[in-house]
Amino acid sequence: MTKNKNLNMNILPLTEKYRPTKLSECILPKRLSNPLSKWVRKSPNHLIFHGGAGIGKTSTAISIAKELSPDDYTLFNASKYNSVDFIREYLSKMMSSISLYSQKRILILDEADGLSKDAQTNLRKPLEDYSHLCSVIFTYNYTNKIIEPLKSRCFEFDFSIKKNELLEVKKNVKKRLKTIIKKERIKITNTSLDNLISTNFPDMRKCVNQLELY
Repeated sequence: MTKNKNLNMNILPLTEKYRPTKLSECILPKRLSNPLSKWVRKSPNHLIFHGGAGIGKTSTAISIAKELSPDDYTLFNASKYNSVDFIREYLSKMMSSISLYSQKRILILDEADGLSKDAQTNLRKPLEDYSHLCSVIFTYNYTNKIIEPLKSRCFEFDFSIKKNELLEVKKNVKKRLKTIIKKERIKITNTSLDNLISTNFPDMRKCVNQLELY
C-alpha cells in the first residue's frame, strides 16, 4: 500500500512524472469523463474501473482521489493485500473511521481481480454500511473474477476504448505526448511519434514509456 508522497521529480519515470492530478487531465472519452465528473461532485457511492492494461484505470482513480480527498486517500495493491484477514482487520476499520481531514476517505484497490472470493464476500457489508464515510475505487483487468454482489454495490465503468472513440482518444494521446516531448526536450520526429502511437495504442502507459528511449 502506498500513501501520497512528494518525490524527486527528476528521477521519476515519465509515466509517474506526468500522471494526471485531477480528472480533467485524464485522457478519457466523454462516455467516461462526463459521468465521472458528476460523480466527483457528489461522490455518492463506490466505483469499478475495468479494462485492459495501460488504458488509464489507475491514473484516473488516483486523479479522482487527489481531487476529492487530497489528504486522505490510500492506494492498495489488492493482488498482494487480498486476504479475508486484511479486509476484516484493516480495510473495514479504515472504511468505518471518520476522516481527520473533513474529507470523504478514498481507498483504491488496484488489481482487485486478485482479491480472493472470500475477501470479496467480506467486503459486501462494509461497502453498504460505510459509503457515507468512504468511497472505494476498484480497478482490474478481468471482470469475470469479481463476484456479482460486489459489482452491484458500485458504479461500473468499462475503460476499453470503443471503435467510435478511437480517433478522439488517439488525437488526445498525441497531444499529451507532444506536451511531454516539449517539456523534456525529447528529440523525436513526427513520423516516429506517429509510429510509436500506432504500435502501442491504446496502451497509453506504453506510449509514454517508449519516449524514454529517445
